[in-house]
Amino acid sequence: MKDLIATNKLRNGMATGNLTKCQSPPPVMNQTRRTVTPDNPDPAEVITENPSMPMARAGWVVRTLLLSDQNTVLRDRKTGGGRSVVRRCASGSELIDWLMNLVSTDHDSFSRHDVIGMWQALLEEGVISHATGEHPFKDKCLFYNFWQDREGALNTPTIQDVAEAEEHLEEALQELIHRGPDAHLRLILRSPSSERTPEDLELIFEELSVQKALVHLPNSVKRELASVVVFEAHPRAGHIRDEGKAWYVIMQGAVSVETYSKGVVESLYEGEDFGGLALIHNVPRSATITVKEDNTHLLRVDKDSYNKIVRDIEANTVRLKELGSDVLVLEKSPRLHKYMIIAGTPQKILEHLLEHRLSSTNVASSRNDPCLDDFLLTHIVFMPTRTLVSELNK
Repeated sequence: MKDLIATNKLRNGMATGNLTKCQSPPPVMNQTRRTVTPDNPDPAEVITENPSMPMARAGWVVRTLLLSDQNTVLRDRKTGGGRSVVRRCASGSELIDWLMNLVSTDHDSFSRHDVIGMWQALLEEGVISHATGEHPFKDKCLFYNFWQDREGALNTPTIQDVAEAEEHLEEALQELIHRGPDAHLRLILRSPSSERTPEDLELIFEELSVQKALVHLPNSVKRELASVVVFEAHPRAGHIRDEGKAWYVIMQGAVSVETYSKGVVESLYEGEDFGGLALIHNVPRSATITVKEDNTHLLRVDKDSYNKIVRDIEANTVRLKELGSDVLVLEKSPRLHKYMIIAGTPQKILEHLLEHRLSSTNVASSRNDPCLDDFLLTHIVFMPTRTLVSELNK
C-alpha cells in the first residue's frame, strides 16, 4: 500500500519529503486538439507536451486541498440539461473565490483578474481543463476539472496527503503567482483580436516594447501590432512550415536558419526575429527555419498585417546575417520604391537577384531591372566562372 501511495504521488508531481525527485503526470487527454502552428490560435489548448514539474506539483497541492475542503467545491455535476455528468468539477467563479481566499491571507492587492492568470497557467499545461475543452479559464459558470478526475480517479486525500499539501502550499502559490501574468498574456495573445479590450491591448503593447527586435519601431506601430500579433507555441523541436507567410519574434527558446547549400548558417534566440525579408520581397522564404528547443514560444504577425503596419515604416536598411555577419545589405530607394543592394557576399547577392527575377509577382518589373544582367556580365570581378556555374546549378 505504501508503494502504491508513493507511486501515485510521483505521477502527480509530489514526492514525499523530496520535491526534487518529482515526475510530471502522464500526457493530458485533449492532446489531439493541439495546433502546433495555429492560424487561429485557441487559448483553450495546451501549449506543452506534458505539464512541467512545478505546475504538476502546484496542481497536486491545489487539488488535494480542494478535495479536503468541507465546502466540497469539487463535486460531480450534470451538464447539457442533465444528459452528462462532469466528474469532480467546479465553475471558474467558484475556483477563483476559493483560491483568492488562500492568496489573500498572505498576499495583498490580488484581484480576480490576477487569479484568472494563475488558473490559466494550470490550464495551458493540461493540469486542469474546461469540461468539454472549448474554453480557456474564465470567471464564469463554466465547469473545469483536473486531469486525474477526467481519467476517473476515485481516491480521496488521506490525512497525510492533506498535511503534505498544506506544508507545500506556499511554494505552490508562489509558483502560480509567478506564472500567472505570463499565462494571462498568452491567453490574450491566443484570443481573437476582436475580443481584446483596451486593457488587453495595453498589456500586449508593454510586452512588445521590451522585445529587442522591435525597439526601433515607433510606439504607434507597436500599438497597431498589439491588435494583430498572436502567440504560437512549439512544444517540440522541428521545422516551421509557413513558406514565408509570417513574421516572427522569439519570446522563448531558439531557432536555427538553414539553407540548402550551406546547412545551418545562424541560430536565433529570445528577442530576435525572422521572416521579414521574405515578406518585404513577396517571395517564399529561401531558408528553412527549425525550432531547436522544446517549448519554444513565438510572436507571429501574418503577411497582410505585416505589410499594412510594418513594411512601409521599417528602417530603410535591411541586413541579412549568417553566423553573426552581414551577408546582404539592402536599402530602400524612395525613387524606385524597392530595395537596392548595398553590399553582400557574391553568392548571397546572386541568390537575391535570381529570387527577384524569377518571382512570379515581380516578372513585369524584373524584366526592366538590369541588376542581374550587370552582375552576370561582370561576375569575373566577384567570383570565378566555375563558381558562378556552381551557384547557378543550385
